[in-house]
Amino acid sequence: MQILKYFAALWFALMFYAASSLFTGAAGFSAYNQLNTEKEKQLANLRRLQAANEDIRGKKEALIYDNDTISVYARELGYGSGKERFIRIAGLNGKQQNRISAGELFLPVMPDYIDDKTLRIVSLAIAFAITFSFAIVDIVQSIKKV
Repeated sequence: MQILKYFAALWFALMFYAASSLFTGAAGFSAYNQLNTEKEKQLANLRRLQAANEDIRGKKEALIYDNDTISVYARELGYGSGKERFIRIAGLNGKQQNRISAGELFLPVMPDYIDDKTLRIVSLAIAFAITFSFAIVDIVQSIKKV
């Protein structure tokens, strides 16, 4: 019966390892929630990019079929028809506005988790600590009996 309590230390270490892996390990709930949050960010970015794509597609169609749109874009670039004259005013910036946005770059973030090797080492340390404590108690009891 004395030996069974040493197996309890191993069982406790195994339960600690299983629980900590389930909650804080690489495939645990914490890492899953962080990956799910990243997925939502990526999906939101994808929806913004799809909206920008539709906007660009509409502008492309307008440039293909609408002459007025072509002339507006040409004037913004500094071109005009043969009858038009341009006057530049000193002191004004000649910046052209950028009508097309390329979107944002979202780099995936790796989830934070406790490495499996670390969890194993900690659970083994717990098992050794409990086993050592049981051994000390047994030695003290055997000394008291003498």
